[in-house]
Amino acid sequence: MEIKYYNILFILLSFCCSCKNKCIVNNIEISELLYTVSQNKSINYCKLLKTAIKGDSDAIKKLSLLEFYDAAGYDHGSVIVDLIFSISEEKYIKSISTINRAQKDWIKCYIDVGIEYSNNPLIKHRDFKTVFPDLYLFLTCTANNAEKTNK
Repeated sequence: MEIKYYNILFILLSFCCSCKNKCIVNNIEISELLYTVSQNKSINYCKLLKTAIKGDSDAIKKLSLLEFYDAAGYDHGSVIVDLIFSISEEKYIKSISTINRAQKDWIKCYIDVGIEYSNNPLIKHRDFKTVFPDLYLFLTCTANNAEKTNK
């Protein structure tokens, strides 16, 4: 009987402790995996997201350029998509306007998977170009293409 009691207590404590490894910022839920991976990289992800949601351009850019791989990268992509909806596509583009071609490609990959795997009810179509047309153009347009578009 005593062993059963300890097992139940251990399970309850494990469950309670694991719930602390995530956060919700402005209705954007950071998964336990993303939270843990960011902590392992010494990144205060929740604090950075809070600052980004307030419209801080440096925080938006810094958050967007964080490097996560595998499942954490998918979760991070979903957070970026939710951030864009929260602050506006225009504000997001303005915040990342100074990034280089490689950084544009990196962010585009995050947003592609973020749109594909997001649970955000604002996403009606899973196509980047449809969801964020201006951002898609900004991230995919090269200097030569921009000149052709302006003619």
